[in-house]
Amino acid sequence: MTYSHVVKTVKDETDKRHAAIADALMVAGGVASAEVRASINQNPYRGESLLDLARASLKRARVDFGGWDNMEIAAAAFGGQSNNDFPILLENAMHKTLHQAYAVAADTWRRFCSVGNVSDFRDHPRYRLAAVNNLEPVNQLGEFKNAPLLDAERARVRIGTKGMIVGVSRQAIVDNNIASFMEILAQLGRSAARTIEDDVYALIRINGGLGPVMDDGFTLFHANHKNIGVAAVISHDSVDADRILMAQQKEPGAGDTIAIVPSILLVPSWQRARALEVNGAEFNEPDFKNPGDRLPSSIRGLYKDIIDTPRLVGTRRYSFSDPADVPTLEVDFLNGNEQPVLEQEEGFATDGIRFRVRHDFGVSAVDFRGAVTNPGL
Repeated sequence: MTYSHVVKTVKDETDKRHAAIADALMVAGGVASAEVRASINQNPYRGESLLDLARASLKRARVDFGGWDNMEIAAAAFGGQSNNDFPILLENAMHKTLHQAYAVAADTWRRFCSVGNVSDFRDHPRYRLAAVNNLEPVNQLGEFKNAPLLDAERARVRIGTKGMIVGVSRQAIVDNNIASFMEILAQLGRSAARTIEDDVYALIRINGGLGPVMDDGFTLFHANHKNIGVAAVISHDSVDADRILMAQQKEPGAGDTIAIVPSILLVPSWQRARALEVNGAEFNEPDFKNPGDRLPSSIRGLYKDIIDTPRLVGTRRYSFSDPADVPTLEVDFLNGNEQPVLEQEEGFATDGIRFRVRHDFGVSAVDFRGAVTNPGL
């Protein structure tokens, strides 16, 4: 007789309890997702106050709190010698709130930046190798030629840490002030996402909108990099000129032309309508000398994505290649962790517990070839 064995992973009851309490707290705090809110009627912890949860945690830890007042119960629930799981319950709910708000925050940087990973806070190199030469014919003896050593250009990326501390007091537990500190965590999640967005645009804006100085001593956009277009308003001709400028970029050294194609247009918010009009136009702008002579637009749909942002002002615009083809800007995270981290410590000086939100990331320019800027008019 043959027996088959099926192994199933069963979620630990403690984990289930923690998850259910986190959901109940997020609903009470007004920060739960629609899915969680729809299932809250089946949640056994629906409507539980923070003090109720503190008492239950102390009871599970076999702490005799008979005769204690509410402030004493809240103080014991925060840790000390009671070894209860109330701080974990709070951290789970706040952790989920933080990450949920971070995940749904609107950002644009992912549409034109690549994402990288570093293992520490030191400088890390990024190399662009020249393309290998075309294949050579094999001679009559069947000999193959060796490929020459490749030229390479180096850029550097580095990350740092940004963060903030929020405290939860005994008074907040006694007052059942769930909504206030859950909303704070949601705001911190949105803040973490907004911080990356702001840092990306800050890097673009430095040096009068020409970007950071790279390892070769020139700004990201520079005459020596041949990626600054002739100043002009957004039009068929000026966009086509920017396209040609990008297409003429060459590999490092005396390399071949790369023939990069712009895919993303980045403009100040006030230029969005004009950008969409030019990119979607079926015909070129009319020739005023011969208004009836209109040709089909050769740049129609050139930009697959048009990003407008209030973080850019003035007339300057930027064309980027697809970051999967030729990345220009790179956002790096420590060990690939793209989400902010929530840590906790008992706050003796603050009569409660403190939660620290930190985010380890950095924004760097890694290659000038995949972008062109036009000062505009």
